[in-house]
Amino acid sequence: MNEYHDAYYRAMRDADEALDDALAAVRAEEDAHRITPGEGAAERVGLLERHIAECRRLRREHLGGS
Repeated sequence: MNEYHDAYYRAMRDADEALDDALAAVRAEEDAHRITPGEGAAERVGLLERHIAECRRLRREHLGGS
């Protein structure tokens, strides 16, 4: 594995960890009844869409191509 792949995998791991933390925060908000299940679902959709966009960006940045 080369340095570009190493950097990509580290960046992806960080992005995955950030997503996990954000999803846990949404679950905590739902569990505390500060947001409704519908609001939680909408928030999760947004988080996942942003995560996918970030994954694509990291791939382009570290590995090139589309």
